[in-house]
Amino acid sequence: MATPLLECPSWWARTSLVANPSEGFVLKVESGGTPSTSNDDYWDGTIPWLTPRDVTALANSIYVSNTERSITPSGLRNSAASLLPANTVMLTKRAPVGAVAINAVPMATNQGFLNFRCGPRLRPLFLAYWLKINKRYLQQIANGSTYLELYKSDLFEFEVAVPPLDEQDAMLEAIGALQYVSLLGLPLEQSVNSPDELLRIQQQNRRLRRISHAMLVQLFSGSFNTRSIIAEVTDLGHV
Repeated sequence: MATPLLECPSWWARTSLVANPSEGFVLKVESGGTPSTSNDDYWDGTIPWLTPRDVTALANSIYVSNTERSITPSGLRNSAASLLPANTVMLTKRAPVGAVAINAVPMATNQGFLNFRCGPRLRPLFLAYWLKINKRYLQQIANGSTYLELYKSDLFEFEVAVPPLDEQDAMLEAIGALQYVSLLGLPLEQSVNSPDELLRIQQQNRRLRRISHAMLVQLFSGSFNTRSIIAEVTDLGHV
């Protein structure tokens, strides 16, 4: 097992990313597939079909509901793709390794993903942010001679520290507050009256994003009191 990047409280549960329904963390891990591109009956249907390109194109959202391409039920049946229920955590396993999204609607993916269905002890959004924060951890374990790729057989290498559900919920609320504050400066960039003012606001926004990322890392290491962060960041947003 690779050494975790984050030290977490000893009372948090430890698990891997291997599917183990009896534990209640990860119920199922699936990949995806691509219907034959030479059969028009498989394409332009009603089923969203996600590719890594769709995920890397996401701006400030972790949720995805629209995809560049879609497939038909016939295309789904005649490929390795599966229809994934909403709230599946979808991780790109190659080109690139470590981009993350959660589907807001049922959809399928191509073979460039590992798709995680979470159990009752793991919030999908918690897992998604854990994967984003631990991207370097994912890249350490990915392998391949031509390009890096994560395989299902690699998942036992991970150690994921998971707090109880109430703590997960508090952490996610704190993350929401951090994101709210970090996005406050974006509208200001559109309303400036001089280049100097724009540069000042952009510099301030970049600094705020760096601070937010550092606080996220601390949250997932159990170093911060989540409820105090929510209160302080909410006050900052009202200034």
